Amino acid sequence: MKRRSWLAPLAALRHRRRARDPKPATPPAPVTPAPAGVLRVVRVAALWAIATVITAASGASFTESYRGLWLWARHHGLAGFWAAAFPVQVDAFIVVGELVLLVAMIDRWTWRERAGAWSVALVGLAVSIAGNIGHVAAHDVQSRGTAAIPPVAAFAALWLGLTVLKRVLARHATQDDAPTEVRTLLLPEVPTDAEAAAVIALRATTWAGNPLSGRQLEARFGLTRAQATKVRQAVDGEPKPTPADDDTEAAA
Repeated sequence: MKRRSWLAPLAALRHRRRARDPKPATPPAPVTPAPAGVLRVVRVAALWAIATVITAASGASFTESYRGLWLWARHHGLAGFWAAAFPVQVDAFIVVGELVLLVAMIDRWTWRERAGAWSVALVGLAVSIAGNIGHVAAHDVQSRGTAAIPPVAAFAALWLGLTVLKRVLARHATQDDAPTEVRTLLLPEVPTDAEAAAVIALRATTWAGNPLSGRQLEARFGLTRAQATKVRQAVDGEPKPTPADDDTEAAA
């Protein structure tokens, strides 16, 4: 007969407590409204500026790192094609490791699954720093620190760029998963003509409880009676937002 562990009563008590007090469901993450107007233009311009600066910094850093590793290979018995291929073998681990980390963040890998990618990226960074420092003849801290900057800058610039890309993709995914009514409010339409502008105005005033009349649509947007009727039919066919819980309780 097997001896019963003294931890069994504690485990049973913990199981009963979890069954009695289930863990509350995690509320969905709030959807951040997308900027509109001038803010939207500024955001796009900032993203383009970030991409340009990161691309330039990564190119300069990897080029300088390539030169340092090439000199290190030349001083350690490699020449010709082999000396030229040696820097690619080292810095490729930084690029591949960080790209795998980007995929891991997007797919929400666990920390154990990300450990391999972190190891590859950090080992590539360490070897690149050692190679860039190794070709410097001077032994002072300033000279060796200067030689170590290119691989560190390349690693940091690529990591920052991939992080920004991941956040932008996550933002678009969150907005795409939002309900139709929420997306209509968060991603406002850009009217291309008077009829589209009338649809937006009528939708807003309808949801506010004071819809524009047909004559108001005709006067404000220069529509014909047929166009105003078409606009009203389009808005009437859309799903209406559900009333808030507090309003329902107040009415009761």
